Amino acid sequence: MVRVMTRDQQIRKALALLAPPSRHRAECLRDIELALDRMERGTAAARSFRVAGSKKGKAGLKRYCAALRRLRHAHYALDPALRPWFSLAETAYVAGKPTVIDREIAIAEAFLAQPSRPPRRDASRNKAAVAAAYDLLDWWGHKTVVTRSGKWAQLAKVLAGDQAVDLFDHLREFKRRPSPSIEKMRGAGSIVYRTRGR
Repeated sequence: MVRVMTRDQQIRKALALLAPPSRHRAECLRDIELALDRMERGTAAARSFRVAGSKKGKAGLKRYCAALRRLRHAHYALDPALRPWFSLAETAYVAGKPTVIDREIAIAEAFLAQPSRPPRRDASRNKAAVAAAYDLLDWWGHKTVVTRSGKWAQLAKVLAGDQAVDLFDHLREFKRRPSPSIEKMRGAGSIVYRTRGR
């Protein structure tokens, strides 16, 4: 049974698990929101690549590419005196520069050139939750121990938005081969986040 949590519920539970000192509560809240946003962006990117490699995604990209080529042909078929009045001519008159249509076709073709992968269950959200939980625990001075009921597993479940999901395998895999982390550095009146390799 999936127990989906709202973003507010995720933030409250994560705040309770991290238990920051009251004077750092607002900072911890921002960190949790940052982790959730990072997770969403990563999950959306992973989904776009997964969909682009699927049969349905490739079929849609082929239709899109064909429509762009027809549009490019129709645009070039216009009288040269009319072309500048249309937004597609943005860089059409700069020699050697691709037009908007050409750039879109190139992007679609790059997606189409990617090999299709066999369909499988998507775990990108759970993996992103494990990585984000690792960083949050590190920032707030907690240890990351690979157990089913430990703080890392609990926080990852909260960030994934599903209290019933079993993330143990993802925790173990992350511990074996960690992804790049976000380092948090406090300065005089500011906080800087940067990516660092593990």
